Amino acid sequence: MCDPGLYRNGSGRCVPAAHCECQHRGRLYPPGAEWHEDCETCRCLNGRGVCMAGCPPLSCLEGEVKVQEPGSCCPVCRTESLEEPSAACQRYTEVRNITKGRCSLRGVEVSYCRGRCLSRTNVLPEEPYLQTLCDCCSYRLDPVSPVRLLSLRCEDGEVEPVVLPVIHSCECSSCQGGDFSKR
Repeated sequence: MCDPGLYRNGSGRCVPAAHCECQHRGRLYPPGAEWHEDCETCRCLNGRGVCMAGCPPLSCLEGEVKVQEPGSCCPVCRTESLEEPSAACQRYTEVRNITKGRCSLRGVEVSYCRGRCLSRTNVLPEEPYLQTLCDCCSYRLDPVSPVRLLSLRCEDGEVEPVVLPVIHSCECSSCQGGDFSKR
């Protein structure tokens, strides 16, 4: 039996709650341990596994962009490639300097869509003879806050308001295709 305010740990000693291990989903964690599980960050506090949804803060280096990879919970930093994208359509986030005339704002986080989507034209033995499937990497705006209002600082001390769309996610969606031989 332990004195009031003390608990028996895995070694059988009486310790304060802050020094107790946590058993969480069949695994044992030391006091204060932190781990990531199913899109949650968990921590061993006072003998209990406490989990919270959300991603840890992420700052990318210059030349890197935040990428929300399909099937992952949190974005990761990847080096931006100017070559033809080989990845599936996904949302990227980078820090940009926004300029409009003589007004600007530095260090603005901007999201955009990039990646490959399926496109093809098939030949058919009867009308319409050609069947085109054309998908483009398109955006879906944030349903809660579809735009962000920025205040650019101007050389003359004035402030220039600018509206910036907020991209929530990216997906392949149908786009225009067809006969370009007559254009």
